[in-house]
Amino acid sequence: MSSVDAPAVVRPDLGMRAEAPSALQTLGRILTLAIPFAVGAAVTSALNLGKIAMLARVPDTGALHILSLLQPSFILILAIMEGLAITNQVFSARSRHNWPARGVLRASRQLSIVGLVIFAVVAGIGYGLSEYAPINDPTIQTTLQYFPLFVLSMGLFVIFDIYYGAMRGQGKVLLGLLPFAALVVIDLSVTYALVTQLGWGFEAVLLGNLAGPALMLPVMIWLLRRETAKGEEVEAEPFRIRLRQLQVRVGLPVFSSIVVGFVSASVVFPLLAKLGQDNASAFFVVLRYRIAFMIPAIAIGSAIAILVNQATEEGQGRTRVRYLAIGVPIMLVLYAAATFALPKWSAPLDVLVPSQSETLRLATEFMFAKLLITFFLVAATAMYQVILEQLGRGVHVLVITIICEAGTCAAMIWAMQNGADITLVVQILVGFAALSFALFSLQFLLLMRKMGAQDAV
Repeated sequence: MSSVDAPAVVRPDLGMRAEAPSALQTLGRILTLAIPFAVGAAVTSALNLGKIAMLARVPDTGALHILSLLQPSFILILAIMEGLAITNQVFSARSRHNWPARGVLRASRQLSIVGLVIFAVVAGIGYGLSEYAPINDPTIQTTLQYFPLFVLSMGLFVIFDIYYGAMRGQGKVLLGLLPFAALVVIDLSVTYALVTQLGWGFEAVLLGNLAGPALMLPVMIWLLRRETAKGEEVEAEPFRIRLRQLQVRVGLPVFSSIVVGFVSASVVFPLLAKLGQDNASAFFVVLRYRIAFMIPAIAIGSAIAILVNQATEEGQGRTRVRYLAIGVPIMLVLYAAATFALPKWSAPLDVLVPSQSETLRLATEFMFAKLLITFFLVAATAMYQVILEQLGRGVHVLVITIICEAGTCAAMIWAMQNGADITLVVQILVGFAALSFALFSLQFLLLMRKMGAQDAV
């Protein structure tokens, strides 16, 4: 989200230094800005977790297994989608005051076309591999069989997300959440009806992916048009330059960081599938649960980064350091306490995997217990990533991410080749999560030191 959504910061009087906010004021500003982020992410999480809960409750959990195998595909789709949507969000934010507002509509249309073309190409490549590539691994064959349709089923969703990004850039976060929430309800309702009433399998997921955006995209387009259609027209050449620059400077780095996770997941999930269908499905369930747990951390990290950038523009060095020095440690303490309390609250796992699915439930409980520490490590790492990326250390983030993900893949492959069981595999995942947390913590400390040195000058 752009800093245009942040509360205004009063400029200091000439010759005077603005007083740094108190600890409570600092936390209040962070939480006020973080709440809209968290609400939007929670809606997305409700969509993903809702589908898992439905598919785990049918007698045949094959559809859930297919969805777990397609997790790498989902990450690739997410990388493309977020690269385009965040580009449009920044374009929209800058068009509130600096650029002609009608350019937002043109940017949304052009990025939507780009998204559809990319999705069609990716789906075509997947179809070609499934039909003509000599692949003997049954897990990869199953993944490629469903990959093209899964990608195409998300085509309308990427357009919806691009327009939703524009609404966020306009500062209309909560207004944009209304059609997004309706999309989630429609998607889950269609999926539920097809799974429970008609006995459909993974095809129900595909149709649900299409139904929500198909009905809510016109509403989102109308809302954005209402916000920007009365603005000034944009000249063609400046528009092309601005959009191209944002695609390179904003969209491409976002895509690159996420796609590293796609490569890693493409290795991890097939390897887990070799240890049994329930293990792969259980890891998928725990992973989505962990993503939901991370939502406040990402929201708080985004809020801190925006406030730090805002304070930097206002020349308030002491204030920007306080956002980091107070906000980050308190978040870490709260997340450590929340992680410790998770095993005492079984409701989320009860919702996601009912006790009737005995083997899947046992596998999920085992995976959850072994990966519990990563709920803290990964959430804290995600917060660090968001802050560092938005405060000028994006290259460092990408390098560390590549190192840790490549190390995870190499260790997993080595373990499987040497007949490792699920316990060793989980230990590898925990170890690299701890390494990633340590490296990002070091980067955060270096950032704090650099800022402290600048403010001392």
